[in-house]
Amino acid sequence: MSGPCTEDHSAAAGEYCGVCGLRLRGGQPEATAALAPVQRCPSCGSAREGRFCEVCGYDSALGPPPEPASPVDGDAPAAPRAAPGGTWTAVVRADRAWFEEVLRRDGPDAATLQFPTFPIERRFVLDRPQLTIGRRSRSRGVEPEIDLSAPPLDPGVSTLHALLVGRADGGWDVVDLDSTNGTIVGDRPDPIPPNTPVRLADGDVVKVGAWTTITLVAPVGSADRPDQSR
Repeated sequence: MSGPCTEDHSAAAGEYCGVCGLRLRGGQPEATAALAPVQRCPSCGSAREGRFCEVCGYDSALGPPPEPASPVDGDAPAAPRAAPGGTWTAVVRADRAWFEEVLRRDGPDAATLQFPTFPIERRFVLDRPQLTIGRRSRSRGVEPEIDLSAPPLDPGVSTLHALLVGRADGGWDVVDLDSTNGTIVGDRPDPIPPNTPVRLADGDVVKVGAWTTITLVAPVGSADRPDQSR
């Protein structure tokens, strides 16, 4: 209990008078717990602990994502960002050669793996600054743009496995999001380091999981696609 305020209003508990708002005589400031600020993803607003968001995979080092252009009255909404000369494509395949390499390396549960009987090729348009690679998880709220949860399901792919990041020159980098089984680019013998951008060019193959390969195809006329005879 504190004494009256400087205007002699009745005594009240706390630091300030409930009538005039002046500080009470002998009133002590109430203790306030010092809380560390919560870091949030600049893209989706979710709480994060590291550089890459665990929900949407956004790279916080890039700062806030660009605002979409406002459409002119009567026009359709502006299309997502595309690389100069067109839009890149990611071609997802079940690759037997990569599957046999995984078996040769005797990875986790290799003896129980079976190559898909009816593999299906899928194509994803790289139409935004970043695209996550992984498997959809409703419990974690994860919806990767390159969703590998559709049949045939690759058990070696993590929920948030990797990230494709568009560069300022129109090309793309791949970042492994500290996945369980790692990410391999091209003919490299070892997985790329986690959370480290690796430059990709037209035709480069990203290998994930037990049999999944993702081949990047540059648009015709792109500087990353010098051989126009393909």
